[in-house]
Amino acid sequence: MDKKDAKTPRESGKGRLVRYIILAVMAVLIVLALYMRLTNRTPGSSQKADEQMNEVQTLKMYDLDKQYPKDARDVVKLHCRFLKALYNEELEKEDIQTLNEQVRKLFSADLLAENPEESQMEALTTDINKFHADGRTYISYEVDSGNNVLYTTTNGKDYAMLYVNCKLRENGKTKDIQEQYLLVKENDFWKIQGWQEIVTDAADDTASESESK
Repeated sequence: MDKKDAKTPRESGKGRLVRYIILAVMAVLIVLALYMRLTNRTPGSSQKADEQMNEVQTLKMYDLDKQYPKDARDVVKLHCRFLKALYNEELEKEDIQTLNEQVRKLFSADLLAENPEESQMEALTTDINKFHADGRTYISYEVDSGNNVLYTTTNGKDYAMLYVNCKLRENGKTKDIQEQYLLVKENDFWKIQGWQEIVTDAADDTASESESK
């Protein structure tokens, strides 16, 4: 009788320990399940969203004072990265403003003077909203190779001209757009003087044929 009573506490103690472990594991699983349900994100979509936001955060923190692009092509490539983030993501006003402040560091003195920050911010926000309303998505961009960059010197200033081929998706259809960039060298750094969309000859020919009919 005494031996049986002596064994009982040790066996019940082990049982309690096992129950505690099982309950703890179940609690962790329940918390994880609730978290996944509340966030309503699969691992794949979560990773994609994190990658997109990481690009925004990277561009916001990009130190252009210490890591300014080394040549004209790299300046344009970085500008395209900013544009893709600005136009594709659903950003808060503060994020748009921070990214725009970064973009303006790539602009020449003349371009900055022609576009005061406050008015440019308003125009950019309006353009982004229209871009989304039109169902557009910035898919990709391809900057001219270094061999195709045209360098000139006028009135003692160095200029560079190059092209970017962009792909946009609008309401399920892919659209190719070509942009022309002009850069000027200021204090040994290439700065964007301006850029514009180029209308292709095919579009001009189509318009001419329509008018003739």
